[in-house]
Amino acid sequence: MKAEVISTLFRWSLGVLFFAVAGWFLNKCADSGEISWLLIGVPFFLLGAIMFWKTIFHIATRPFLLLIDLIFFPGGKLAKPTLNLKLPAYYINQERYREALEEYTKILKHYPDTAEAYEKSIWLYLEIFDEPENAKKLARKAKGRKVTLDDRIIRHLEDQDRKPSELRS
Repeated sequence: MKAEVISTLFRWSLGVLFFAVAGWFLNKCADSGEISWLLIGVPFFLLGAIMFWKTIFHIATRPFLLLIDLIFFPGGKLAKPTLNLKLPAYYINQERYREALEEYTKILKHYPDTAEAYEKSIWLYLEIFDEPENAKKLARKAKGRKVTLDDRIIRHLEDQDRKPSELRS
């Protein structure tokens, strides 16, 4: 944020400087009547306009963007989608596991305290995709949010931790 403010102030100061130089050349042209001073001042004017372009563009387009928002989103911001756990369950029944995991990820994005979404995602990672590290990461996330997971899921995660050590012994 601070770098953006400094960048904007720098652009504005350069723009004012370029406009001042262009104005000086314009006065010189008006006093002497020679067009060459005007031709020298035009590039400085263009450089000043370029320095202010972002601000000018924002000011000019803001009313149109607000109008478009009023037309397409008259109630303001869109509400988060309704919680629907049936679609990913349907995907699991149809053995469309990747799509089910994507749906559970969307649910967790909007409803991060939903235990069932965590449990099913962990189950998919462990049983279907064989990615125990992702399952553990999701379990840590649920624990951090203080979501209570089913004991069977926790035991299943603990069993995954024991399996590699049993194979090594």
